Amino acid sequence: MKIERLTQIVSYAYRNVHYYKRMMDEKGIDPSSIEDYASLKKLPFLHKDEIQSRPEDFLSEEYKKFPKTKDIVLRRTSGSTGKYLKIYWDYKDDIKSMISLWNYRNRYYGVGPSDKFCGFYTASYQGNKIVEQQMVQKSLDGRYLGFCKINLTYERLLDCYKQMYSFDPKWFNLQPSIANLLAEIVEREHLAVPPSLKYIELSGEYLFEDVRKRIEQTFQVPVANQYGCNEANAIAYECKEGHMHCLTDHVLVEVIKNGEPVFEEEGDIYITSLSNYAMPFLRYQTGDRGILVQDPKCPCGSTRPELILKSGRSSDYITLRDSEKINAYVLMGIIEYTNEYMGTPIKQFQIIQTDIDRFTVKLVLKEEFSTWQSGVKENFLLNIQEEKLKNAQWDFQFIECILPDLQTGKFKYFINRYEERK
Repeated sequence: MKIERLTQIVSYAYRNVHYYKRMMDEKGIDPSSIEDYASLKKLPFLHKDEIQSRPEDFLSEEYKKFPKTKDIVLRRTSGSTGKYLKIYWDYKDDIKSMISLWNYRNRYYGVGPSDKFCGFYTASYQGNKIVEQQMVQKSLDGRYLGFCKINLTYERLLDCYKQMYSFDPKWFNLQPSIANLLAEIVEREHLAVPPSLKYIELSGEYLFEDVRKRIEQTFQVPVANQYGCNEANAIAYECKEGHMHCLTDHVLVEVIKNGEPVFEEEGDIYITSLSNYAMPFLRYQTGDRGILVQDPKCPCGSTRPELILKSGRSSDYITLRDSEKINAYVLMGIIEYTNEYMGTPIKQFQIIQTDIDRFTVKLVLKEEFSTWQSGVKENFLLNIQEEKLKNAQWDFQFIECILPDLQTGKFKYFINRYEERK
């Protein structure tokens, strides 16, 4: 960890971000004294709920005014926590924060920023504006070919793969569940692997070993796991020995148990971004759990701490009438479009499949949108792009809060009760 970078971003947050200025003054914290793991404990934990309740308090004052406003890159996350959040980056900081990851991609697998790759996405954007959903996107420089997760039937996935093959990328950047489905198609249809494919990177979900093995066996290329979030970009990356090392150049990782940082014990993962100045995240809870090994003694030679993920953002599937299954990511797309078009009224959500063609949609609206229930319902239904879901029954519940499961302590944005009963 770069100690000077930690002190620098904490001091910047104190000077420019209303929330941190108020919090540190109230607690009598000197920002210049935050310089390592021990002193970081002076700062309280930060949770997504706090940012959702007053997002303007977390954006740097510099980036609320010209000329910094033109440097903003806007990200959106609904994610497996079912909580929607807009995240701001300075585009230069955004690029810099990825340098460490690109260095390791190149060192381990020979992949660089100019190499062609394929991926899948939930919503379409031009610049910082959401646009009408596009089923296929290709970057202007011809480096990226992407596919929307809407309407991912077997037939469409087969078509996507054929386009991926023709594009002949050097690497795939996929969620494990999508990669697993593509592997099934390749095996069932006896399809060839793109000739130039050298590497597959998996992220966005918990990676089970049986899924990894199937992907490796099918595509016959190295597979690496990457853990990150939009708030900080890449957090940890897997070396060739199979260990995920924290990218300490730009992010500090803590594992918290009973309110205290721990090593070699399972707990909640918190991160402090050393790169995001537009919207600093200090001791921010990711919603995932893991184990942090401070001195891993990895055969790869890295001295960076190892992060062992214990439970992550695994994806579930929606069950259709013909026994076909589709990825529940399509539901996040509905929420994302509804929020973008209506000014972000949805604070939290959870969708439950109660039967074939029937779903319960639990929504928590921001207080200022509490009277917009009918409009939110209408926009939600209008934003359903998945053809096989358009005629389903959608039952809406507007509630004050959605809590994690009492037994597991985990939150799932989608629950398939129909499959649980089978």
